[in-house]
Amino acid sequence: MRLSRLFLLIPPVLLLCPAGRAQSDVERQVGQILTQAEQGNLAEAWVAADKLANLSTDKNQDEAVARAIVAAVEKVSGAGRIAAARALCELSDGTALGEKVLAALQPLAESADADLRAAAMTLLGREVYTRSALREAAEILEKNTTSELVDPRVRVAAAKSLWARGTAEQRRAASRTLGSFLQSTDRNLKVQGALALAEINDFESAEPTLKELADQPTADGQVARAYLRREEDRRLFDGRLQKMLADGNRTGRSTGKFGVLEEIIARVKILHPQGAQVSDQFLVDHAAKGLLSALDRHTDYFTSEEYQRFFFDLQRDYGGIGAFVNFDQDDDFSIIRPIYSGPAYKKELRTGDKILAIDGWETRDHTSDEIISRLKGKPGTTVVVKVMRPGWTDAKEIPIERAQIVVPSVNQEMLPGNVGYVELVTFGAQTSTELTRAVKQLVDGGAKSLVLDLRNNTGGLLQEARDVVELFVPGEQMVVYTKTRPGIDDDDVYKTRNRAAFPDLPMAVLTNEFSASASEIVAGALQDHKRAPVVGERSYGKGTVQTLLRLQSSPAEEFEDENKNGRHDDWEKYDDRNSNGKYDVGAHVKMTIARYYLPSNRCPHREVDPETGKVTNPDWGVTPDHVVKFRDFDAKEAWKNAELYELLQKDTFRNYVRERIKTDKDLFLELADGDRGEFTKYPDFETFYTSLDTKLSKDDIRRWIRFYIRDEVADLRGRAYPGARAFADYQEDAQLQMAVRVLLQKQGKDIADVPEYKPVLKTAQAEDPIKKPRARR
Repeated sequence: MRLSRLFLLIPPVLLLCPAGRAQSDVERQVGQILTQAEQGNLAEAWVAADKLANLSTDKNQDEAVARAIVAAVEKVSGAGRIAAARALCELSDGTALGEKVLAALQPLAESADADLRAAAMTLLGREVYTRSALREAAEILEKNTTSELVDPRVRVAAAKSLWARGTAEQRRAASRTLGSFLQSTDRNLKVQGALALAEINDFESAEPTLKELADQPTADGQVARAYLRREEDRRLFDGRLQKMLADGNRTGRSTGKFGVLEEIIARVKILHPQGAQVSDQFLVDHAAKGLLSALDRHTDYFTSEEYQRFFFDLQRDYGGIGAFVNFDQDDDFSIIRPIYSGPAYKKELRTGDKILAIDGWETRDHTSDEIISRLKGKPGTTVVVKVMRPGWTDAKEIPIERAQIVVPSVNQEMLPGNVGYVELVTFGAQTSTELTRAVKQLVDGGAKSLVLDLRNNTGGLLQEARDVVELFVPGEQMVVYTKTRPGIDDDDVYKTRNRAAFPDLPMAVLTNEFSASASEIVAGALQDHKRAPVVGERSYGKGTVQTLLRLQSSPAEEFEDENKNGRHDDWEKYDDRNSNGKYDVGAHVKMTIARYYLPSNRCPHREVDPETGKVTNPDWGVTPDHVVKFRDFDAKEAWKNAELYELLQKDTFRNYVRERIKTDKDLFLELADGDRGEFTKYPDFETFYTSLDTKLSKDDIRRWIRFYIRDEVADLRGRAYPGARAFADYQEDAQLQMAVRVLLQKQGKDIADVPEYKPVLKTAQAEDPIKKPRARR
């Protein structure tokens, strides 16, 4: 077997909490995540919840993380509470945290914000409560279900949860409430009621309205069609089941080797409360996921939709206008940030612009997927976008010619001391090409050395990892080799091909606990060849190779490959076999097939005992030559998070910046690059600071003003700053400062002699003697 393309992959960034990490560090991370969640929308709160739940890597750490969330939840009041409650649900073992979930959600049960309140109702329906807490949760749900003064969206969410968790009488109350919506003259309420009734399996009541909806080309119409198909499938299945029972096979037993799965599916359909709501395909998909996850944590099953999202993270290109978009705090579909090389930015669309219509089609009341599908299209075609911007009296219609957009996987910046900095976000199909261009621009601009930042880079294509290494290592040198299981002749050796574009450029590599897979290959190979010291924290520890396998049982739909790139693009016609209105590439399997080894013959894979959860090989990962922790706030200063939260809730820093940026553009561009820690450079700073009435220091306030300035001036300079907040900011990032210090020292220079660094050095780290590189076998 010869596999054409190998992948070194890991799931989306896991916020790991290594053994031995102090509880205060966990509390700091929890506080930061909840503060960020509080500033965002509900979708971002859902992502924040996943980050919180993933702070723990094993059962032993769940309690510490949960305790930190419970302690921090009182400091947040909106989306932060939703994130905290959902994370506690994920961490809950049985009903252990049910009362804490309830306590987190109770303040939102009467919130004036209908979206927050509805989200709370949904989470109150989770199966995490003790008997007493369940009774209290059900009472809250019943109150929100039956009161006609409550927003209908909240009543629908509460009714669905009450039906799942309430008593028999409460379930009847939930059904009655949803049924009453069907009699409403408000079309939207009638639709909400019908869809909710179908969801709780009261199809008989919902069917007439669902049939009315089914012919409509809307999201609700699509859902209605799905429910109708499901009911048809259920009736067909029930007919077959009745026939089977009539034939005397009352257990649904199959004599085949997979009979246990067939029997389980049959019994789920008959006995489980949601049995009639789930399709056979849903159950098969999850059975496949369970089967593969039992092998190792990196082998996985992708449904067609999951695979398309996964594949985009590797290819990172599409036809469209070139902008990151989402719903903003006003629930308007907006540009979060333009891609600065794309047509949207060239047509002067900017961060915060609200997209009201696309070719006359209004975006309000549509999903982000529906809207994005209209923005995307064949390169060279034109789309007319109706845009509104704060300060404009009228919206403008702007024609934009779509282009082939490449979402950057490389970000660059020139740092003081003529140090080039490059951040690799992932190892996608064009990463080495992007990196070559970025480093050349930095060198042409005067860079004498380079920091290659692999922090938070969770992997990608193995070939791209090799191509990145060979940019800096001359000759034909080993980068990595793979070993498959005995008996399979598919081992590979990846060497540089004497194509080094920058063989002599002094460099350092940054890693942290989220640097994984392909990142570990690059960092480890450069370290083994003594080409670059590694700075930061020990990497994740993933030393396995995966490949993607098509499944013959789930073939891709046929399509017209107009641009001959071998894959379906959004504008290309296709054969919609299952009539779901979207292209299906088919299910895939990501299969672990080998382990990889670095030039020093070490495999960085972290071996974990499945029974104890303990790591069995102490030399896992890539250990830095210079170990430095990333520090934003010292752990003993965690109280600052609460102070900051109050200011962030009021948009204090953003308002300060936006009020002054129109008249102070040049100054703000200068401060974004660096302010040398001098708060006196900021307009009206003393007056502004006094108005805050805060215990935070002037330096703390300066830092946060500057963070927001860096966000705001990206559009002005046509390039985003790498990283976010303190991360990748040479003034605030201790790991980055150490990398710069190491590089300057090689040139016989001291970082403290560079004026931009001297006043902002992280003192404890700067005074530490540089550690000698560890011995390598």
